[in-house]
Amino acid sequence: MFDDVIGGFARLVVSGFVIWMALVLLLFFKELFTPGDINVRDYLFRAWKRFLLSFEVTAYGGVFVAPYMMKNSEQTAQYTAMLIFAILFSALFLYLRFQSGGFKLRRRQR
Repeated sequence: MFDDVIGGFARLVVSGFVIWMALVLLLFFKELFTPGDINVRDYLFRAWKRFLLSFEVTAYGGVFVAPYMMKNSEQTAQYTAMLIFAILFSALFLYLRFQSGGFKLRRRQR
């Protein structure tokens, strides 16, 4: 049972890192082909934003992927743990987004 909990958590974390590496690679090529000097501080800030975004997307996607995988797989305990972690992380990221005003749902004052 504990192996399933660790496995579900590991699937979310590894998926988040894979998505982050893909986003950083795209960011690197975007910076590579822009004219002018590379601003390292700005580049690292954008890489950090991509890091947070990748884990946020992984948590939101895990809520939809885990039930599908539970239905089609024999490892239901592992995907149940993945679903629980995805729900917890999604709630955490939604709380952080609403506290920081990150969704920008408010209309601008004219």
